[in-house]
Amino acid sequence: MELSRQRGKKIITAGAVAGALLAITVALLMDVIYADALQGTWRDAIAHDLGALLSLNVSPDSILVYGLFLLVLLFLGSFGAFLGMVFSFIVYRFLSFLGS
Repeated sequence: MELSRQRGKKIITAGAVAGALLAITVALLMDVIYADALQGTWRDAIAHDLGALLSLNVSPDSILVYGLFLLVLLFLGSFGAFLGMVFSFIVYRFLSFLGS
């Protein structure tokens, strides 16, 4: 029973890591692929929003923009980790149900 519980924790942790990496990878790839079609990148959008909301004139290469970009990536990674954890839990429970 204890071996099964440890195995489940490892599978759920692997799902969370895979979900976080996949979410960050997709976000960055969309940024690169669609930068021309959307007339800018994440950093351009953050700099524009800081200018519009807080009246700050910052360039997309500003340290403040990079900090907020990292916060956005952390949020996306956390959400991806949560979804990966839920997905791996469902698959683990389903396969353990079939095995019993």
